[in-house]
Amino acid sequence: MARIAALVALLLLTGCATTQAAAPKDTLVWATSLPVHTFDIAHGFDTSTLAQFSVLDTPVTLDGNGQVVPSLAESWKETKPGVYDFQLRKGVRFSDGTLLTADDVAFSLRRHLDPNVASEAASYVVHVKSVEATGENSVRVTLRQPTAAFLAVSALAWQVVPRKLAEAHPKDLGSPQVGTLGTGPYKVAKFSLTDGVTLVRNDQYWGPKPELARIEIRTINDPEALRLAIKQGSVDATSDVPIRDARKWTGIPGVATGFYPANSIFFLSFDVTDGPLKDVHVRRAIAHAIDKDALVRLGTGGHGSAAAALLTAPQLKTLYGDKGSPLTRTYPHDIGKAKAELALSPYPDGFAMTIPFTPNSEDALTMQAIISDLAKIGIRITVESMPADAYRARLMSHDRAGMQLHRLVYGTPDPGEVLPDLLSQASAEPQGWNFALYGSAALDAALDRMLTTSGPARIPLVDTILNEVAEQVPYVPLYYFDGAYALNERFTIKVNAWTLDIFSAIRMAG
Repeated sequence: MARIAALVALLLLTGCATTQAAAPKDTLVWATSLPVHTFDIAHGFDTSTLAQFSVLDTPVTLDGNGQVVPSLAESWKETKPGVYDFQLRKGVRFSDGTLLTADDVAFSLRRHLDPNVASEAASYVVHVKSVEATGENSVRVTLRQPTAAFLAVSALAWQVVPRKLAEAHPKDLGSPQVGTLGTGPYKVAKFSLTDGVTLVRNDQYWGPKPELARIEIRTINDPEALRLAIKQGSVDATSDVPIRDARKWTGIPGVATGFYPANSIFFLSFDVTDGPLKDVHVRRAIAHAIDKDALVRLGTGGHGSAAAALLTAPQLKTLYGDKGSPLTRTYPHDIGKAKAELALSPYPDGFAMTIPFTPNSEDALTMQAIISDLAKIGIRITVESMPADAYRARLMSHDRAGMQLHRLVYGTPDPGEVLPDLLSQASAEPQGWNFALYGSAALDAALDRMLTTSGPARIPLVDTILNEVAEQVPYVPLYYFDGAYALNERFTIKVNAWTLDIFSAIRMAG
């Protein structure tokens, strides 16, 4: 069946290549393996941000070094600890010509705090106490306590939308049925879950005119079909180059393939509140049983490295330099130690467990290797295949969390983006990203201390949190992987881990 599907995809792509007229020079056809499903980060803090950041502005953004720089806000000042006053640009308009107001900007952050919205970005703004428009072009954010990561995470989560539209659609803003309005360099001309997305230049944009006039985003979920589409020229670009098979992509005539250290991490989460995974010795046994080096070889094709800590490689480098994280407890691959840990649990001979997974995922080989490693210590895993949308709904509702494999990509160099997201009690609520459901008042306090501290004094506080994770194992960091792209040589791009608006970074060659 897989061969038949690949053949059908090939025939379809070949047909498209011969019957479609060549796209205009300033049009880019981009392919993704997963469809853009919403233009609202509150309900699509995932691969949909690829398109969101070209349409929806934030008050601040990140430069090529990961530093916070102005965007919709011309300037800001922390007038006293934990209180930020933003001065907005004058005359900014949404793509329909409506004038942006300070009230729109304030509301766009405040809505993530509304439980009726059930925002996936809520854990990013949990320290926000209040947001208010204080003048025609000024907004004040008051935090519950000073938080060093606030500005950096604002570059991700604080996407600005019209208040009137968002209040009318708290659950379906950004959907194909409702759409959205933004102040970014592009606007949405077409949006369909089946037919893809078309973005066109926003003539109302306050900033530099983007070089590309039109972006067509299509979904091709079969990696080989995607590669053939790039090779044949029916698709110009993608960032979904399968890292483990990158050698197949390098050397395609007329196509540049690039790699860079991504702000990303592969890890396992364990529901510490239920079943065998509730026992710390079971979790430690699993950590020892998994051969991370083998996973790196299998999953990255040489474009990755084993992960020891629950931060990405760029974040660790920003914090620790070349020293790495000083963990007091590590879990080298050792079946003997894994069995010894399991013997300390109520399950010395192992147990059976069913976990959800999406079929045809590019992570399937990694999952198979993990299943094989765990079988060696008597842990028998059965995979429950689920469609991607059903899996995501179950994942975000924290329904039967069990053990799950995650590939997460982050946006800033600040550990305050990741650690509260995965470890705070607030994020353990449904729609949060604490899939381990691990947390405590003491850990929340440690996270708060880390968030309110900046400079070198922050390092020992991060050490404390990372060492608790290493000791209690609510997560097993597996490996880091590079970001990769394939781009028709008619275009050029300068991209790194901190690039948020990819489409505006693309230029026409020559």
